[in-house]
Amino acid sequence: MVSETMPLRALRSHPSPLYRLPGSALVLIACTAAVLLTIGLSAVFAWRDRDEAVRQATGVAGNIGLLAAEHAARLIESGDLLLTQTATLAGPAGTPLPDDAATRDRMALLAASAPHVVGLEIRDPSGALLLSSLPEAAPGGARPALKPDGMAIGIGRMEGKPGGRSVITLAQPLPGAAGGAPRGWAVAGLDARAFRDVYRSLDVGYGHSIAILQPDGTPLLREPEDGGIMGGNAGDDTASHADDIVVTRPVGDTGLSAMVTIATGSVLHRWSERLWIYAAFAAAACATVAVIGALAIQRARREREAEDALQHAYDTLEEHVHQRTAQLERANAQLEAAVTDKEVLLKEVQHRVKNNLQVICSLLRLQAARIDEQARRGFDESLRRIQTMSLLHELLHRSDEPAHINFADALRQMCDGLVRSDNPTAARLELEAQDWIVDADRATPLAIATSELVSNALLHAFPHGHPGTVRVMLERDGAGMRLIVRDDGVGLPAGMPSQHKRPGRGGSSSGLGLNLVQALSHQAGATLKIERDGGTIFTLTIPEQPARQRAKTAA
Repeated sequence: MVSETMPLRALRSHPSPLYRLPGSALVLIACTAAVLLTIGLSAVFAWRDRDEAVRQATGVAGNIGLLAAEHAARLIESGDLLLTQTATLAGPAGTPLPDDAATRDRMALLAASAPHVVGLEIRDPSGALLLSSLPEAAPGGARPALKPDGMAIGIGRMEGKPGGRSVITLAQPLPGAAGGAPRGWAVAGLDARAFRDVYRSLDVGYGHSIAILQPDGTPLLREPEDGGIMGGNAGDDTASHADDIVVTRPVGDTGLSAMVTIATGSVLHRWSERLWIYAAFAAAACATVAVIGALAIQRARREREAEDALQHAYDTLEEHVHQRTAQLERANAQLEAAVTDKEVLLKEVQHRVKNNLQVICSLLRLQAARIDEQARRGFDESLRRIQTMSLLHELLHRSDEPAHINFADALRQMCDGLVRSDNPTAARLELEAQDWIVDADRATPLAIATSELVSNALLHAFPHGHPGTVRVMLERDGAGMRLIVRDDGVGLPAGMPSQHKRPGRGGSSSGLGLNLVQALSHQAGATLKIERDGGTIFTLTIPEQPARQRAKTAA
């Protein structure tokens, strides 16, 4: 990612070609891509709409085919029922076929009961007419030969009916004696208009044709009769093509089938009438892209001018920044040199203070060798306090931060020195201290106070050489720290005030140590608590130093 503070000349010299192109060129590329994408999407959607139109037309053809098949099956079923009744009028097997007027009248009544039936006939085995429900028909008239195997369906004419209309003829054999050859035929004529009128009344919406096919595939009936396409709108391509939609449905169990053909040209014509929607959408989108592109190009030009002005201002500002940076670097170098000198000086002062304290300790030891035992105890206590301060200055001299030390390290070294020098009863000293970085101003009074408590416990808590344990713990207490010095020695008497030292642990400084601990605790901002529980427990609660006080201390 290019940084926001990168100069404009760096952006224009970027290795990627997109960054080097002007904004107007990028806008033209984006607009061209948007136009091509819009046209492509419109074409895809239009083609999907074409496929959907073809699928919809196929579904319509299937439904029309099913309707035509069901209608033809019902008509043929009614004709077959009339043939069965006509066969009953012809008499039982083995009897001669009737040719009397009474049978003809009954056949006329049967034919009149079905409006789609033109007439009923009884023929001999050769196909010659014997009896007809049409009074004009002449017996003996020649007819095409009928099939000898079951009911035959064909298309032809029945004499005696004016106009010579197309008639669908159904034939059913009349059983002969003892299962022999048929003794004749019962023939029914169904008016083809009963089929065609229904087909013509269907509003398909496309150019189509409907045909009833025989089992061998030859058409028995077709609408329109000339084999063309009917229906559709003006301008449809209704000519028959090889890719027309053709759906076939069986007509019951007659062996016939209903075939519906929809002209693909009429389907595509209706689809093409909807293309203006996609064209209008694409044109509107392209016009919108063109307007936005023009505005973007104009804005890109203005931005280019603004970039040039900004580049000039940037160059000027950069020169000023370099000058100011050089000045600040020189000032920082001087400050760092001054800080380094102060740190060296502070460490040298601490080192000299530590050496001076060690000299004082040596002088006190030499002086202590010349005085009596009672006075030497006071010297030893003063020497121990000076050694504690010397230890702190030594830790400050070694610390990376001259004004702060790790108080846990100070406790470890201080307790190690005390247990070797102020432990006449060989009491055991246990230390548990968590790391705590503290400033030197608080470390000094806390260290001296801890030294007083630990030394006092080692010297006086276990009289007559009794073994015992002194525990020193430094642990977290919420936001602050807690310093505990406890022993399991003789403890303080119940009537002794807490501000005095234990009786019998005397010397000339009886009471001075505890008063010193209280004063040092107050100086460090801590609170002292004394408990008597199988020994003595001193608890220093040290709160976190306030920020204002820390700043004042650091200053």
